[in-house]
Amino acid sequence: MRPGWVDTLREAFGEALGALEPGRLVAQALEDVPQVPGRVALLAVGKAAGAMTLGALGAMGSWGERVAEGLVVVPRLPEGLALGPKVEVRAAAHPVPDERSVAAGELALALAGRLKAGDLLLALVSGGASALLAVPPAGVSLGEKQALVSAMLDAGAPIQEVNLVRRHLSKVKGGRVAAAASPAVTFTLMMSDVIGGLPHDIGSGPTVPDPTCVDEAHAALLRWAPQFARLAGALGESLDPASVRGLGAQQSRMLATPDALAEALAAALEARGWAARVAPAEAGEAEVVAARRVAQASMLAPGEALVIACEPTITLPARRGEGGRAGWVALAALQRLPPDAALLCAASDGVDGSSGAAGALVSGADAARVSVGEIDAALGRFDDGPLHRRLGTQLVGDPTGHNLSDVHAVVRGPPRR
Repeated sequence: MRPGWVDTLREAFGEALGALEPGRLVAQALEDVPQVPGRVALLAVGKAAGAMTLGALGAMGSWGERVAEGLVVVPRLPEGLALGPKVEVRAAAHPVPDERSVAAGELALALAGRLKAGDLLLALVSGGASALLAVPPAGVSLGEKQALVSAMLDAGAPIQEVNLVRRHLSKVKGGRVAAAASPAVTFTLMMSDVIGGLPHDIGSGPTVPDPTCVDEAHAALLRWAPQFARLAGALGESLDPASVRGLGAQQSRMLATPDALAEALAAALEARGWAARVAPAEAGEAEVVAARRVAQASMLAPGEALVIACEPTITLPARRGEGGRAGWVALAALQRLPPDAALLCAASDGVDGSSGAAGALVSGADAARVSVGEIDAALGRFDDGPLHRRLGTQLVGDPTGHNLSDVHAVVRGPPRR
């Protein structure tokens, strides 16, 4: 039987997300945003765009009245989201762009293009923005862009590499929205979903300068999707901030990162009686990550916990089942966990691939309820979702309005107090 303390890890994860609520973080950050004499336009893109916008509009005070227009782009339209008549809310596709993504990208460029000297573009960017704003450059069709992104994701390319290619194959990414707003000032607030990510990595940096070059993008394209080598000629060089008035002077601030989520989860576990510490964030093949989690669980003493921000990668076959990288890692570790250990693998956005869940919470006590053969079959088909549902080990999946990558917690129980 699963010990009662295992399910408290679900509560700790929810508490950690609440500690980094995007709207509150935006409201706090806006206290330092410079005032401008002209108009204010708001552009919010990503999985946290709705919550970030609510925080901005609620905290601006007199600024709220000065927002002349706004555009919010999210993966799906939230029920009951009321942002007022000045703010248009659009839905677009994720993680592969669609026609709505192109329309949203064109709207973002048009909004930025209406600004003048003395105006401000307030950009709220979070994970998922790369797919939600997508205007391919001349000579590249949407279908080609979709196929390329899908191929890189299926090949297990790190998100920095995917976004590197996206930035150099776009009319909106790599600071091009900020360039369209020039000479207006652009101020960007970001919620990062990229392990070790820099501003240009988040949402492929539509409003921040891109320090990478076209040769780097070309190399990444050939590394992960060589079948699309024909698109190399359409890759565009990064904008030179010195040549675009206002682009080099733009400002940005990171509000939360995967590391911050790990710290918040460790604090929530501490409050529940565990001696918790945070290990360095990591990426890597899911199979390697699962083996590492088992080794880490074996080294913990009862009452200890280890929290890691993590971005596993999985190479996906053309035909696969209902699964996600968080659930896959948890299932791969299940049979090898010590009897008194538990492993939480959680997707902060509430969506773990196609699993229909937010990840999984497994314990050594769950191993007796499933055979090695069943696990191996599910892992081989990338079909962990149904098995986690049967075992009751899945985390309830629903978009959280967050996107701070995945977080893992390895715990030996029971808690010390």
